[in-house]
Amino acid sequence: MSLTTSEDGAVNLSKARHMVCLEAAWELEALAYLLPGLVPNVDEARGSYHAVRGIAGRLLNLANVLMAALNDDGVTTPELESRVLVTQRIFGSEV
Repeated sequence: MSLTTSEDGAVNLSKARHMVCLEAAWELEALAYLLPGLVPNVDEARGSYHAVRGIAGRLLNLANVLMAALNDDGVTTPELESRVLVTQRIFGSEV
């Protein structure tokens, strides 16, 4: 099996499944960087440009969370969760 879950909640991925997840994250990241350049930053398209930039930024953030979750033991699960659920603390209060 390429994905197993134990009774204690631990999840194990095969190397191949792990790499598929990373490939997906890398492609999301690449698309997020590309997306803003597809809409012109001119007065008549300003609303669209900023909306696309916002969507691209969110895609980039999610891709980075996925990459960190799969590849970086130094990032805690609560840190990752706060980035996905957008609950990071700003100036001492939760957003």
